[in-house]
Amino acid sequence: MLFVLTATHPPDQCPTSNSKIRNQFKASSTELPKVAKKLGVKLIAGPLILGSEHESITIVEADQVKSVRDFTVQTGLVQWNSIRISPAITMEEGQKEVEDLKPLY
Repeated sequence: MLFVLTATHPPDQCPTSNSKIRNQFKASSTELPKVAKKLGVKLIAGPLILGSEHESITIVEADQVKSVRDFTVQTGLVQWNSIRISPAITMEEGQKEVEDLKPLY
């Protein structure tokens, strides 16, 4: 299953302004892939930082949402971000769902 992780944080918890978060942010570049592999989470894209919006997105693949949630906890991302985990499907899967549904109108 595909999941999109949307992480947001307030400006005072940003690596650009908070030295403790900055150190954790720097360390995460090597830790994220290791933790992901250990939990069976495949990093597809990201983390991608969305400019100056104090937001990032990451696309992952995992068998279950619990693995994705564990990834956010074990990497410490939840300590300075609010993270929304959303299941996602491909365009092809979406098209099949549309074809399988009877139109309402």
